[in-house]
Amino acid sequence: MPIHDSGRMEFSIDSGYINIVADNGHTVPAYWAHPRVGKKFSGICLLHDWWGMNEVARLLANFFAQVGYYVIAPDMFHGATCDTPKQAMKLLKKTEASRYNAVDAALTVLESHHHTNRTVAAIGMGMGGTLAFEAAIKRDDLETAITYGGFPQQYFGQFARSNTPIMALFGSNEPFIKAPAIEKLSAELAATDLKDQHEVIVIENAGHEFFFEESTDKTQMIGKEVINHTLRYLENYLEVAEHQRKTPL
Repeated sequence: MPIHDSGRMEFSIDSGYINIVADNGHTVPAYWAHPRVGKKFSGICLLHDWWGMNEVARLLANFFAQVGYYVIAPDMFHGATCDTPKQAMKLLKKTEASRYNAVDAALTVLESHHHTNRTVAAIGMGMGGTLAFEAAIKRDDLETAITYGGFPQQYFGQFARSNTPIMALFGSNEPFIKAPAIEKLSAELAATDLKDQHEVIVIENAGHEFFFEESTDKTQMIGKEVINHTLRYLENYLEVAEHQRKTPL
């Protein structure tokens, strides 16, 4: 379970599996977690990495629900999970044409759901972070997008089109997204109209992934740093209701 600095209210939650019907009529399975109290909350579309909708993704969805967000995590692999990069590449190829449509459908549900306040963020890990970049560029109704190890390379030259504040987090030991790509992303975001709102953060001693099913002391502290950055950024851009306010320390 992710950890963070104390001081925020935490809620009992309900969670489980739902199906979303996309505009094209296709059904998208999703994991769903939200506070049990019947009030309106900001929405998070949580996007899993290329391993699929695994325990890490579900734990993260539950965590965001516990701190007061209405979370839908579309299962872009339709129940399939994998343990090796070779298996993941097969799933990437198989779902190439449908992944963003699943993200778009989940975001649309959150924007109109009767238990959300219509302020919505996309948060993605790895492959999901890449899709969060895409949503920030393509949609005009997102309040923010946060990426954990998302691949920005295919969107270079397009970030000026985004009217969504973006926070991108990378590990200092990131093996796939090298320093020149991170620097180029920083430069492109700094040249946009939202330059004062975008953030690119490098987490020291972290690799590509920030969250693990079985954590060590080191990875737990990395995860805590990432979560603290995430909650701070979300609270800048998503509506925080009175029943979500921080408790006195």
